Amino acid sequence: MKKKIIIAIVAVVVVAAIGVGAYFLIGGAGAPKMEFADTPDVLNKVISTYAEDKTFFAMGGDGSTEVEEGKAGLVNLADKENANFVLHTTDAILVNVADAASYKHAMNENIFASAVLKLNDAKAAETLITDLKTEITETRWMCGAPEKFVVFSVNGGEYVVYSFGSADNVDYFKAQLTTTLGESAVLVVEESLVR
Repeated sequence: MKKKIIIAIVAVVVVAAIGVGAYFLIGGAGAPKMEFADTPDVLNKVISTYAEDKTFFAMGGDGSTEVEEGKAGLVNLADKENANFVLHTTDAILVNVADAASYKHAMNENIFASAVLKLNDAKAAETLITDLKTEITETRWMCGAPEKFVVFSVNGGEYVVYSFGSADNVDYFKAQLTTTLGESAVLVVEESLVR
């Protein structure tokens, strides 16, 4: 009898924890929200905190719009083929995206790449993150695979921010994002891509 009670209590606690996690991830109720000037501003707030010895030659956007050197830039979602290439997304993922920006190492994105997707509806965040995780983790990389992949839900799923690359670069990005965006950012995926 005691064993059944303990199992029941553990089950209730697990279900409650999952519910609370999903509530904050999808709805973001109670979590503080940050204001952003535009989609690139989400990444630029993080990048602006980088120590000088952590910066590298980088480019933002998709090459179709002018971007200030060392800053994130917009990705044109109307050109789906190029947007999917730049963002490592699929048409199914982009259906739920209103706006996007990227920032990556200029010579080799396997060293570092990051992007932010502004969602049409924060309720789509959970599914989008699952699809994005599948797309990134199942990519067959041409010249050396990135080592690590992280995804954050920001403002309760209003934005999805992700990065992949060398473990050092991704860990530094994660630390700076966590410090800069505070409780408005929730880490939802952290995976090794080394097989």
